[in-house]
Amino acid sequence: MILVLAYHKVLSGADPESDFYTLQAGKLERHLQLLAQSSLHALSPEKLVGLELPCQGAYLLTFDDGTADHYDVVLPLLVRYGCRAVFFVPTSKLDRPGYLTSKRVTEIAQAGQTIGLHSHEHRRLDWLGEEDIRVQMQLSRQIIGDLTGEQPVFFASPGGYIDQRVRDIVLESGVRVIRTTRWGYNRHLDLAALQCIQVNRHSTEAEFRRLLGFRRRSAMLYAAKQITKKIVPARTYLALRRKVFGQSADK
Repeated sequence: MILVLAYHKVLSGADPESDFYTLQAGKLERHLQLLAQSSLHALSPEKLVGLELPCQGAYLLTFDDGTADHYDVVLPLLVRYGCRAVFFVPTSKLDRPGYLTSKRVTEIAQAGQTIGLHSHEHRRLDWLGEEDIRVQMQLSRQIIGDLTGEQPVFFASPGGYIDQRVRDIVLESGVRVIRTTRWGYNRHLDLAALQCIQVNRHSTEAEFRRLLGFRRRSAMLYAAKQITKKIVPARTYLALRRKVFGQSADK
């Protein structure tokens, strides 16, 4: 069984405007401490790619969106605790204010971390035509490959929106592992549809400890969210999410 933890922005100081998925650095550090104290063992990205059967009690860390804090805040914590992770980077946002620079992506990779694909423009791929999806994948693969010296094999779809058409094109591009946003533990390994737990700023330490014990309590919240996404128009869903959780529109 594999626990995949999905993080987003991690801030070193308080920010009253933080959205639903933004964490304080102290919370991430506490999570790393709890993981180190748990019975789970860290699963390296390259080990996951080669797996044919799920490990017993393993975890993998991932960070989405390529924000600047991933270098300034997250990387030092990972180094301090001897952890590795996959960073999913939308390549059109590189070198923009608030996002990673190209040089820092290279440095993150050189520090032993894995850089994954998050499309080029961070657009909702299931709304695009097949050619546009291929362009998004081609551009992001080329840029990440040039920066890291390795062809990326991990992918996370922006916003978690993915269907079979998108999945087929992504796999055709050379991707080996697709991390979804579907809530769950990976009891039966499917590298083309890894489930994860998205960590948010409201997560308590008690809840995190329950996750490490592979308890299913939070699955109800995920199910409610997915049902809402299916029965209301996309714009209405995004407006509701911002109102209730303070989430940004592109998550």
